[in-house]
Amino acid sequence: MPGGRVGAGLLRWLPVRGRADGLTAVGVAGVRGGSKAALMVAVVELHRAGVIAVGPSGQLRRVVHAGPGGDATLLHRAVWSALGRDLSLADAAAGPGVRRAEEAVRAELAGRGLRCGRGRPAAAGLLSLATAGTAVAATVQGFPWIGPVTAVLSLVVLCAPLRTLAGYRLLRELRRLHPVPASGPVGPEAAGLLVALHGRRALRVVCPEFAARAGLLGARTARETVARSGGPYEGWSASLSDADGS
Repeated sequence: MPGGRVGAGLLRWLPVRGRADGLTAVGVAGVRGGSKAALMVAVVELHRAGVIAVGPSGQLRRVVHAGPGGDATLLHRAVWSALGRDLSLADAAAGPGVRRAEEAVRAELAGRGLRCGRGRPAAAGLLSLATAGTAVAATVQGFPWIGPVTAVLSLVVLCAPLRTLAGYRLLRELRRLHPVPASGPVGPEAAGLLVALHGRRALRVVCPEFAARAGLLGARTARETVARSGGPYEGWSASLSDADGS
């Protein structure tokens, strides 16, 4: 039982050190909350740069048509390209270009050792489930203390965020250096990093009106509330909640 639990933990949390040099705010957000958090930061940075705005119904639109600039990441460019027409954030996120860019963010973070790749969580999950099953069998066979403790520890490994220990260390240090200010204004360069590190808490300081109207704070936009009860919007608020986890 301990061997399976240790193996699952190693698969889930190693390495201890990763490469953070040159990591953008989009990348930091990806470490914290995955692709949805990265997309949120890309949208906020495009808005703060004056490239996109939000309409009365909560749909995003381009206000600059010459491209997002030379410093933009692949995800910034994919979002900008998707907004050739007014779209909700959920519809923009569903576009193939945005999905490919999100996958590129995941691959980069896995290559840097800051987040697990696709195969490792699956392998860790199988080991954790096998260990939990063994723990249940131990309880049935008369080991009442060992079984439940082992099962709980296995489920902790199974449900933990997909950050590696290197990713945890990076976020802890950056959050220490960049706490959420009590109030604005916040410069464009700092805004993206704050949202990347702190999620909704930072959004309420950095761009509260834009975030609320665009549905970044978890609520549906006006158009979605009136016209939709499912479809491509279903689960988007929950995805943002997952992306906001620490």
